[in-house]
Amino acid sequence: MFNYTLDETIRNTRNVILRCPLQVLFISQIFGLFPISNVYHGSISRLRYKWLSLPVAYASAIMILNVLEFVVVIYYNFVTGINFHSLGTIALFLVCLLEHYFFWRLSSKWPKLMKQWRQAEEVFFRAPYPNYLTFNMKFWLWLWYTVIMCGGLMEHCLLVFNSIQKADLERTQCNLNVSNWEILYGRGRPYLRLVIPFQYWMLPLLEWLNLTLAYPRNFTDAFIALVSVGLATRFRQIYLRIRHVQGKPMPSIFWLETREHYLMLKKLLRDLNKEMSVLILLSGANNMYFICCQLFNSFTNIGVDWVVEMAFWFSLLYNIFRTILTFSLASMLDEYTRKIIICLRDVPSRSWCTETQRFSQQLAVDVTAFTAAGLFTLTRKLILAMASTVVTYQLMVSNVINEGAIKQVTNYCKHYERFEETFAAAAGDNGEQIF
Repeated sequence: MFNYTLDETIRNTRNVILRCPLQVLFISQIFGLFPISNVYHGSISRLRYKWLSLPVAYASAIMILNVLEFVVVIYYNFVTGINFHSLGTIALFLVCLLEHYFFWRLSSKWPKLMKQWRQAEEVFFRAPYPNYLTFNMKFWLWLWYTVIMCGGLMEHCLLVFNSIQKADLERTQCNLNVSNWEILYGRGRPYLRLVIPFQYWMLPLLEWLNLTLAYPRNFTDAFIALVSVGLATRFRQIYLRIRHVQGKPMPSIFWLETREHYLMLKKLLRDLNKEMSVLILLSGANNMYFICCQLFNSFTNIGVDWVVEMAFWFSLLYNIFRTILTFSLASMLDEYTRKIIICLRDVPSRSWCTETQRFSQQLAVDVTAFTAAGLFTLTRKLILAMASTVVTYQLMVSNVINEGAIKQVTNYCKHYERFEETFAAAAGDNGEQIF
């Protein structure tokens, strides 16, 4: 499956940089991300960012509607009071909107970055590097993208199904003479009822807006993973080239050429990191916050049946898996650099020269990894640090919360009654009755 001739490998490598990233960007444009023109042409040279274009207009409409909904959320929480769960809603909206903004800012510079990437990769299309591409990079790029995004889609579907079931239980228990869709509207977006009465035609639009907020949360991790795999593949080729001659005397020109290729990739990594560092910070912070919130909720009420519990535990486990997968793929850049250092230690003394000395010092001093706005680097040490933080947090929460004193909520009418009181207070007791 992964064995190719030299010509097939070169063609496959060229097609990866042309098609795979552009196809991913085209999918993302459906959800209002990466408003770049000419993505569907499949040519990097034709990529353009135009303010007066259909992708920008569509992304602007999505952004405006989401911002307006966020304003209503802020107002609703100002009226009802901020608590632990409402703060989570505000944080989710804020992170998703920031991800939209920073992806938009990145898209304005992405055509230039893609051309720079293509220029840097031209070296790896020529011998001897195709001999060291021993796997189908396109396959792995699509695999990780599909795994992350399909997992996010399944998580979203389970949460929606969970909300529908709770709405049905609420209608049955409270004997409400309304449809499940109206109850679902009141439960899922109680803040919108303060400004917009329920209408059936709004449900598809609201669900689409919900998807445009949910997509960046998963796509940010997928995007970091795909960029990391693309760069790590080139660093791996350099590593395999050096390992192929490990322990053998090589001329100075070999080390000069290899070091120049490494520095070229390092510059590309630096330029990408400059534009992606805030997205990496948002991804790490959002994942840690969500995991900690879900761990806290695991000690409280989860639900009354298997659907609720399955949605909860799948969401928690999937987010842990997605976080570990993303940071593991990103840490490959640092891992291949460390492997190159090990190979340089075996260079025979008679072949040791100025170029090997400079190469060794650069590898030892510089950190070849993505950073999150300079706050931390994506290495395997970070995964261990995050795991230890989560375990410490879990132990602290378990000591504070008395799990035996918490009972599951089975009466959904309490939620309905609280919502009626909140709406009446916000409307000054003169507003329209909800149900």
